[in-house]
Amino acid sequence: MERDCFIGFGAASLLRERMIDSSDKTVQLVCSNCGTLAVDDKIKKKIACPLCESTKIEEVEMSYAFKLLLDEMKSIGIYPKLKLQERG
Repeated sequence: MERDCFIGFGAASLLRERMIDSSDKTVQLVCSNCGTLAVDDKIKKKIACPLCESTKIEEVEMSYAFKLLLDEMKSIGIYPKLKLQERG
């Protein structure tokens, strides 16, 4: 019976709801050119990518735990890149 409920509700929707919406959803800035996390420089009043200095920035919803994973990977010299797609 639970299996039918999961299939009826949609496994992807269930995972999104439980892992992001009900948990620790955060909105992060991601560079459209290189795929790294962008920064919001409050002093210069500018949002830009620290690597390629592009201003083509998108807002992406993700789990805060995933953002922490990306930060930890960057701290040991691994720079993950996110591939962005249009929502359809």
